[in-house]
Amino acid sequence: MRAENTTTTQEMLLENWTDSSIQYSNSIIGELESFKRQAWTDLILNNAGADGKLSILDVGTGPGFFAIILSLAGHDVTAVDCTEAMLNEAKANAAKYGAQVDFRLSDAQTLSFPDASFDLIVSRNVVWTIVDAEKAYHEWLRVLRPGGRLLVFDANWNIRFFSEEKLREYDADREKYKALYPDSPLPQYSQEMEDFRKSMPLCAQIRPQWDLDVLLRAGVTKIVCQPDLRSVVYDEKEQLLNKSTPMFMISAEK
Repeated sequence: MRAENTTTTQEMLLENWTDSSIQYSNSIIGELESFKRQAWTDLILNNAGADGKLSILDVGTGPGFFAIILSLAGHDVTAVDCTEAMLNEAKANAAKYGAQVDFRLSDAQTLSFPDASFDLIVSRNVVWTIVDAEKAYHEWLRVLRPGGRLLVFDANWNIRFFSEEKLREYDADREKYKALYPDSPLPQYSQEMEDFRKSMPLCAQIRPQWDLDVLLRAGVTKIVCQPDLRSVVYDEKEQLLNKSTPMFMISAEK
């Protein structure tokens, strides 16, 4: 029964990201044309732990935002995603902006790269979607070189489904948003999307504490967490909407 449930969850994951690939692609094009391009570039490279040209792996690249900005910053970038639809969008976006990226189809939990292949591994809004995130973390550390850095950007995006307190905070932020920005529509999610989010195993965990515990058990030598990046990478409206679920950054050194 457990294997059957896992398979169903994996199928939901692939279907979700395939169906939403164009929507997410349009979103990252907006980011590439805004202050976020430089903000994210600076944030990542200031926390990369090394200077010079880096060999970088972007796990769960989606439409390619991290891969593109890091390639344009002069680094060697490999990017993986679990769906062909997302990779097709990423390749088109990279071509549009003149970025050179090695895009590959791959499950985040099982990478084909040799041990110690990369200086830096980055991931944004991906870990919450992974069926076995602890396995994925071990795999990412396997392909990271000694002294290299893993930078994880994520949030408790769906904790409201498992916490009445967080649901109240989430609803309060949306009510305040409607009052301040009556002409800006709120993000809406279909029932299928909500069901998908509820099904992902990590969504009920309290993060980033869960991640910190797993990475420490995996043997990282140094770990730092910034719990709230809203003022760095979000505009004013996004800062309000994500008040109850601030994006965090974990920097883990192998």
